[in-house]
Amino acid sequence: MSWKRHYLGRPSRRLAPLGALFIGLTVATGCSSVDDGARDESEAARERRQEAADGIAAAVTSAMEGISDAVGEAIEELSEGALVENPVPFRELEAVLPERIDGFRLTSREGGSGGAMGFRLSAVEAEYEGDRDAEIEVEIMDIGALPVIGSETFAEWLSLEVDEESDRGWARTIEYEGYPAMEEFRRTDGDRGRASFSYLVESRFLVDIEGRGISVDELYEIRDRIDTEALADLRDRDGE
Repeated sequence: MSWKRHYLGRPSRRLAPLGALFIGLTVATGCSSVDDGARDESEAARERRQEAADGIAAAVTSAMEGISDAVGEAIEELSEGALVENPVPFRELEAVLPERIDGFRLTSREGGSGGAMGFRLSAVEAEYEGDRDAEIEVEIMDIGALPVIGSETFAEWLSLEVDEESDRGWARTIEYEGYPAMEEFRRTDGDRGRASFSYLVESRFLVDIEGRGISVDELYEIRDRIDTEALADLRDRDGE
């Protein structure tokens, strides 16, 4: 399976149920290495993340195939791996998106939900534009109703560790407000470049931020403007 970084400024169609989830879990790095040793180490890190990403993709695909084939008791067993029966309505996710960011204006916002055999996810996406062609995209997904949540592969993804750096940028796994997160930055013009920040709230809500032509401070500012506490409060909420 191919895992690709979404480039901002192109028409977005990532709200298809599995497509949104797969891209939200992307962990491919954009950092350059400075010598053969660093290149080998970076390549090894990329391979580890690729393996974890492929594992998540396989887990979700397997779950959805099981959903399509399952009937009766089999469907009931699959449901036991999910946190809730239904995701929250996507309009509730829109409420946690920032309306304004210093130096950026909201240019588009969309949302939707989908699924199969009663298993669903919901997602919202917003795009912001700033000066000097700077762009930021934020996507939030509720995957709590997918049986992949209870899988061993998903648990392995949560424990993934990455720490690499070069003269062009860095990629590392960290904690953000107590939640597993991954941040990346690749310098393209002074202190500006491509940047991303992804984190998982209460093992249910995936938040993915991607920017082009932005600084690290701008990445952190929009991250901090997302109402993570409001997402956490939805942890046990079953949608309709």
